[in-house]
Amino acid sequence: MAVPLAIWLVLTASGTAALLWAQAESRAGLVQRFEMKLDLLRDFVGSYVVDLIERERAQARALLADPVVNQRDFDRTVGGFGYTAAVLLDSQGRLLRAVPADPARIGQDLTEKYAHLRTAVRDRRPAVSSVVPSAIRGTPVIAFAVPFPTPSGRRVFSGAVAITDTPLSSYLATAWTFKDIRVQLSDEAGLIAAGNRPLDTTRPALSSRDPDLARELAAHDRGRYWSGGHWWRYAALRVPGTPWRISATVPEGVLFGTVHGNETAGRVAVITAAAVGLLVVVVAARARRNRCELQASEQRFRKVFDNSRIGMLLADPRGRFLRVNPALARMLGRPTGELIGHVFTEFTHPEDTACCAEAVADCCDGRLDGFELQKRYRHADGHYLEVVVTSILLRDAGGQPQVFAAQIIDMTERNALERTRDQQQAELAERAEQLQQANAQMADFITMLTHDVRQPLTGIVAGGELLIEEWRDLSNEDRLHYVRKMTAAGHRADQLVEEILTLAQLDAGAIVARPVVLDLSQVVPEAIAAQGLTANQPVTVLAPDRTIAIADPTHLQLILGNLIGNAVKYGAPPVTVHVIGRPQHAEIHVTDNGEGVPSAFVPHLFDRFARAETGVAITKPGTGLGLYLVRQLAEAGGINVGYRPHTPHGSTFVLTVPRPHPAAAGLTADPRRRNPATTPV
Repeated sequence: MAVPLAIWLVLTASGTAALLWAQAESRAGLVQRFEMKLDLLRDFVGSYVVDLIERERAQARALLADPVVNQRDFDRTVGGFGYTAAVLLDSQGRLLRAVPADPARIGQDLTEKYAHLRTAVRDRRPAVSSVVPSAIRGTPVIAFAVPFPTPSGRRVFSGAVAITDTPLSSYLATAWTFKDIRVQLSDEAGLIAAGNRPLDTTRPALSSRDPDLARELAAHDRGRYWSGGHWWRYAALRVPGTPWRISATVPEGVLFGTVHGNETAGRVAVITAAAVGLLVVVVAARARRNRCELQASEQRFRKVFDNSRIGMLLADPRGRFLRVNPALARMLGRPTGELIGHVFTEFTHPEDTACCAEAVADCCDGRLDGFELQKRYRHADGHYLEVVVTSILLRDAGGQPQVFAAQIIDMTERNALERTRDQQQAELAERAEQLQQANAQMADFITMLTHDVRQPLTGIVAGGELLIEEWRDLSNEDRLHYVRKMTAAGHRADQLVEEILTLAQLDAGAIVARPVVLDLSQVVPEAIAAQGLTANQPVTVLAPDRTIAIADPTHLQLILGNLIGNAVKYGAPPVTVHVIGRPQHAEIHVTDNGEGVPSAFVPHLFDRFARAETGVAITKPGTGLGLYLVRQLAEAGGINVGYRPHTPHGSTFVLTVPRPHPAAAGLTADPRRRNPATTPV
């Protein structure tokens, strides 16, 4: 192996040297392009200055050559250039006009203070200023002075623009797309006239803004320096015809960013080539051993395939069986030779064929590497097996589909057990829910029995014992009083028993409505009479004759009895029952003038065992079943029941009872005739 290793070392050293040389050349080319771009910027700035001076000269000759230049003409000329400040001098450097206007300075000599004005007046040639304070406003500006002849003698026009507003800054900000690049125009004093970053007018010096760059420019026009944790590349050029120098500096990481990828790729390539060369040397020695290991692996696979207790197969991309192990043959009840050469669809349930074919197609098209699905295989005796198929597609070196390797697990017995378990769990949950509901109903029922049923019975027993013991000592009026109390308690107990029996029938599903055609003008008074009300509990009925409706008479009596009893018990007189006939239905309004139902309790008004926790309800005995039974009986008979507040106070319960077809209404017995009237009962 000595010769291959020596060759590998020579090739690696040569590749490394070539890579380093190419990297150095690439970086030198980028530095050269950087300096060329700066040279183009220098030429643009120079051209901009020359063009601006020529336009100033032409405008001054055309508009400022009159013997007397008024302020308006001067303002118009200055505004055309967009200058923030400007002056017009005579041949001696004395101020003729200024923007902004400053009459106090007219006639003053400005050449002693401003070098560019002195050059334009005395040398009679255009001049560009350094960064100087404006003659009028005092803000940092750069100015362009142009001498021009007039019939009245030579004059000088000078316009100035603030360093923060110069178009050169806008150009420099967009001329270079490098991130973090810094480009600026600075004068001999190091003051910045324009740049690609916002300027601080209070400290426009380069030494304040970028001290490291200012120090390097004082020594060299180009080079590199370390600042802020980075190496920076810089260059500077003088702008002809101006006191300015244009300079640019950029992080080397940004400047050489375009070749970083190539340099990295080159290093990776050299390292990879070296590694590959070394691997070739090593692989050559291991190739023979690998062939031996491959043969041993093939033998192990054959043993696992043939002796596995899980069904296994190999199939071509079209799904044709190439090899089947004995476990799969036993699972399908067929000899191994009978399966070889057949397509899997021949043994698949027709409903599962499409999804299997779709999965195979997705693998062959490269959308999947393998799949797992549940399907049904047909046994030799005709019944179907529920199986889980896990398959993976093996490809050749070119990526073309070669063979499917699949494992098949028989899930028939397990799935049957799971279905039985799920069914039993569902039945158990249903029975548990029914038992829970029955327990809740029983608890409510027992609570009601222990309180509300015992109370009237206790009153009856106590009144009877009192009458027996003190009969002779009681007056007839007292005897009648106790008998009435016992009678009222008996009615209350009877009503409770009726509600309990009705509730039991509802829970058992034994309530069946038997609607018949009836006259509400007779039914309502009968329901009121059944309440056994006293003379102190009047109920007024408003009902026209022959208000025909269809309902179960027994249920309707119970519904009306509950609503009228609640109006008398919880409301206040007057209590009114108003029957209204509509084309398709009849309405029964039961109204009282009590305090009404608390607004918070209205949503629970018809709930089972529901009672308000405020108002008059807490002062009266009750089970909370009455309105629940009203709604249940009403729904069973096709009657709608609702509640709305009565104005100005009280409650109104509305029963909406369907009316029969006119032909059916004519078949009813002739009801008792009554004239529409207001009848107190």
